[in-house]
Amino acid sequence: MLKCPVCGTENGDLETVCRSCKGFIQAKVDTLDLFSTVWGLMDQPSRTFRRIAIAKTKNYVIALSAGIGIALVYLYFWHWQMAVRMPSLVTLLGIGLLAGPPLGNLLIALGSVVIRFILRIRGVSLSFRSAFALLSYAGVPVVASLIAVMPVEIAVFGMYFFDNNPPPLVINPVAYLGLLGLDTLAGCWSIVWIVLGIRSATGASWVWSIIPALVVGALIALLVTGLRPF
Repeated sequence: MLKCPVCGTENGDLETVCRSCKGFIQAKVDTLDLFSTVWGLMDQPSRTFRRIAIAKTKNYVIALSAGIGIALVYLYFWHWQMAVRMPSLVTLLGIGLLAGPPLGNLLIALGSVVIRFILRIRGVSLSFRSAFALLSYAGVPVVASLIAVMPVEIAVFGMYFFDNNPPPLVINPVAYLGLLGLDTLAGCWSIVWIVLGIRSATGASWVWSIIPALVVGALIALLVTGLRPF
């Protein structure tokens, strides 16, 4: 809780104006600039996540969620070796670009609900908009991997990246393991940022910041690996 320096009223951690006297209790943030926010996440993640939570207009969260969704669709295609079900690489990539954005926003919304539910058990409050924004920006490493690593995977392996005949590990083991390592690093980085985002925005303990982050990660992993294609 934040105590108003003017009247002494206790306010929520993310409030910028006192609910009693309407005096400013912390600097307000009207909008978010994508590049400065991403840089801030790399330089000072805790401070930047709090800024994201406080921001009145949470810019770019829909676009970031869309990118996360596209990355997850391609991850699903890779896990289930969907090349055998697609007539061409163009078709496979096109389906990912079309299905990814709505799926990503749906999953981020679901994750936001899950985080709010878990935090409420502990008596910690976090709005849906703030949780959605925190998850979206925490997924920046995944979006960066989609933009920087995925084209290399396609260039090196083509359709065989999503196939097992022959396995891409046989085609070029060093490149395959290296690129998968970068993808894995991006996913782990995002989980760490979810933890930092929750803790920075709510002041929750490390345990109650880690638990919802791991639950969200587990749900996504379950959807990718457990939902078999028709």
